[in-house]
Amino acid sequence: MIELDLREEPVHEPPAPRDWMRGSRWVAVVITLCLLVTVAASVPLSRRLSLTGAVPVPAGADYTLTDRRLYTLSGGRDRVVSAFTLNGQRLWQAKSRFTGDVVFQEAGDMLLVTGVNRSGQPETLGVDALTGTQRWTRPEQVVPLADGRTGLVTTPLFHGDVPPGATVVEDLNGNLINVAPTSTALRAVDLTDGRDLWSETFGGSARRSMLPGTAEVVVAEPAGVQVLDARTGAVRRSVALDGGFAIDELLVSERLIIVQQGRRGGGHTYAFRPDTLEQAWRIQLPGNMALGFGCEDVPCVTDMSTIRVLDPATGAVAYEIPAATLLRIGGHTLIDPQSSTVDLRVITAADGASTPLTGWELVLPNLGPAADRSAAPALLTREDDGRAWLAALDASGTPKELGSLAPQILDCQSALTTIACRTGPQEIRTWQLRGVRP
Repeated sequence: MIELDLREEPVHEPPAPRDWMRGSRWVAVVITLCLLVTVAASVPLSRRLSLTGAVPVPAGADYTLTDRRLYTLSGGRDRVVSAFTLNGQRLWQAKSRFTGDVVFQEAGDMLLVTGVNRSGQPETLGVDALTGTQRWTRPEQVVPLADGRTGLVTTPLFHGDVPPGATVVEDLNGNLINVAPTSTALRAVDLTDGRDLWSETFGGSARRSMLPGTAEVVVAEPAGVQVLDARTGAVRRSVALDGGFAIDELLVSERLIIVQQGRRGGGHTYAFRPDTLEQAWRIQLPGNMALGFGCEDVPCVTDMSTIRVLDPATGAVAYEIPAATLLRIGGHTLIDPQSSTVDLRVITAADGASTPLTGWELVLPNLGPAADRSAAPALLTREDDGRAWLAALDASGTPKELGSLAPQILDCQSALTTIACRTGPQEIRTWQLRGVRP
């Protein structure tokens, strides 16, 4: 999570002269061979795991990995963001613009940098990911879509004296109360230049989500569900909902669009098929159950202590587990427990039977909007025999070791085909994954 001040001129590394490049090839070969000998002596490599580079970073710097680049944010009073290739070459650097946490998202050749500026307002910068040149800025959060060209801005709208963006206000007695928006505005943005493509207003606290792998937007409002063309805003498919009740939750995956409507005595939950909006099933939840909390890409309902996983085909409860975080990665459903003393587990049967992955920790994939989450391998790390090891879950849910990363790792991030780990206070190494698929 990092932040930029790209109003300052980006600092670029000067390109090497062509004569120097030709003359330095033998030097580069020697350096590369020395690096490989050093690595071979210290880190056993697999043919599926190859060291790409090492990035020197200031102590305590944050970083974000993608399949194309690595971004770092140095700490201190005057923070600096740098962009690197995966072999460790610095592309550009710039002073910080934001305060607090910031998110980097790549969309094609553009980099979206979103955070809170020094005035305390949300802001998104559109940056050329290769050069660091700022192309545009907008005073709001922009979420990129899978087409790499379009972004979305969602703005709740209120009547009366509610400040913009506020969801909790004081009543006349000084009590804090939740305020629901009277409508929700949705705006599409062209990511190449930051201009508006279209805007539309929907009823109440409308929810929106992207349909994975497409340039379509799913919007759920009290009147119904619509699938919109992201570039034009045209309605491609729609279906009505009963009663005009508020939308409590919207979960969208490649298989289902699931909508929960809040009602007295419990919410009604609908599941629709994304390609047709034909209703797949409908269930009514008890008043203490909520849709989707603690689950990602897994249809489930939860209370404070239990998760009920739903059968995607029927909506019936397939199995129950104690409260945890459910993750669907690479075709596997993983149970990430709330307690650090409990093992990570993988579901191995339709009835919820699971196998502990003792000693292993999950490396969460950092995937862009165009990435297919099911195509990302489930990667695990553990420390043993004085070294840190990497494994991927095979089709049966068994960890298959890929090789050793380093004697010690502090934290790791992964993408579809790369992994990066902090291997020291001032070093981040990157590796390429070859032939590692779910």
